[in-house]
Amino acid sequence: MHIITDNDLFQRLAFDNPWWSLRPETEIRFKQPAKRVQFAAFRSRHMALEPGHVLVLAGPLRAGKTVLMRQAIAALVKDGVPPSAVFYAPLTTPSYATTSVATLFEMFCRRYRHGPDARIFVFFDEVQYLPNWRRDILALARARPNARIACAVSSLSPALTTGTTAEDGLMEVFVLPPISFLEFMRFRGSEENLFVRDAAGRRMFRESELPVLNEEFLRYINFGGFPEGIMHKTEGAPAPTFVRDGLADRVLHKDLAALSAISETSDLNRLFSFLAFNSGREISIEELAGLTGTAKNTLRKYLDHLESAFLIRRLRRVDQNAQAFQRAVAFRVFLTSPCLYTALFGPLTWTSEALPRLVATALVGQTLDAEDFDRQAYASWRGGKIDLLRLDPRTGWPDHVCDIDWSDDIVRGRKKPDTLARFVRNNNRAAVARVLTRSTARRGSLRGVDIELIPASVYAYFLHRDRLARPKAPDKAAE
Repeated sequence: MHIITDNDLFQRLAFDNPWWSLRPETEIRFKQPAKRVQFAAFRSRHMALEPGHVLVLAGPLRAGKTVLMRQAIAALVKDGVPPSAVFYAPLTTPSYATTSVATLFEMFCRRYRHGPDARIFVFFDEVQYLPNWRRDILALARARPNARIACAVSSLSPALTTGTTAEDGLMEVFVLPPISFLEFMRFRGSEENLFVRDAAGRRMFRESELPVLNEEFLRYINFGGFPEGIMHKTEGAPAPTFVRDGLADRVLHKDLAALSAISETSDLNRLFSFLAFNSGREISIEELAGLTGTAKNTLRKYLDHLESAFLIRRLRRVDQNAQAFQRAVAFRVFLTSPCLYTALFGPLTWTSEALPRLVATALVGQTLDAEDFDRQAYASWRGGKIDLLRLDPRTGWPDHVCDIDWSDDIVRGRKKPDTLARFVRNNNRAAVARVLTRSTARRGSLRGVDIELIPASVYAYFLHRDRLARPKAPDKAAE
């Protein structure tokens, strides 16, 4: 029996790095899918890495991390970086398991004579399959101070929020979440039809198109979270077929549980199904333990794993005074994409009981890659609740407060937003207060508190779009 040699491994590396065969006279043409809106920010952070630092691209399976890395590689080559200075290794490749990541990397450096100070660009994909990957990748970064190293993970991320650092600040996390409503419309070409440009070039919504936008929003909730379901390239299948037949298998990988030392995957899957069915609801550890028959410590381990695999996110709870509880026994759980609900339980209709909660799930999903995601919360207390709020990092007081009125009870005069107005008046009169409706946009006030009513579909679009524009124009008011 023969052993696998370095030449055999390098042959596979060359297969994974086809740009190495490019020559100066080669006419370069890049054919690739549309870029995620996070592409420019990811590339900027990668290029700006300090010596010895690593950028971790984190997000769920099938969110497009591999495509994003390959697009970054294409941009490097297009900008004149020598193709032999770019290294990519997908660590799901079985043959790479016979050696170490350092050996693969040094094999590349020897072949192209890259010295210790060479300016090279390095991409490791699905690095969570590498034992002790943080230690080994950081060792490479220390040994090659001019290397710009990025690695993608679908689980065991050092952090869940973009901009967060780990390993003494040497690892910076960049989150690539499922597709937002804004991206969904751009990929489908519906943004151009529903949001026209004004004289200043800003996109504005036409109220007459609200029924069409709402239909697009419902389609997004059911089918819109992952690129494969939108690009019409999933083995020729349209989005509904991908969600029905492919999403559960391709996103809910059982081997990721093993990486978190979870052996009882059946219990984990049952828990995830329960959480998915209750996405948007408040849940307590005690309630989960009673319903599932699982010990509390085990439940916490499972919850941490599902969150580290970017399948769920938990929002913390505050009281009527916007203060955290001394014992955090309850939280709201959200799927990271509402189409995961469809994959497990089938699509929702306008009359589905779960639709308002999946609307909230979709809204939370618009901010999963935000650097201020940890500032989000909800409020509940005996006799009252606030669906979503954001806390000011300086004062700790709520600066944005939202309630969801999907049944349009406030619009039809069946109730008033008394709880919302009281919460704002008692905690921060300057907070932006909104009621998210199904079909109405208008402004009003109650007990001295200004309240804006806005359709949830419109809000979902502008929530992501305005956040993306914020770094470019931090002082500009939202359109």
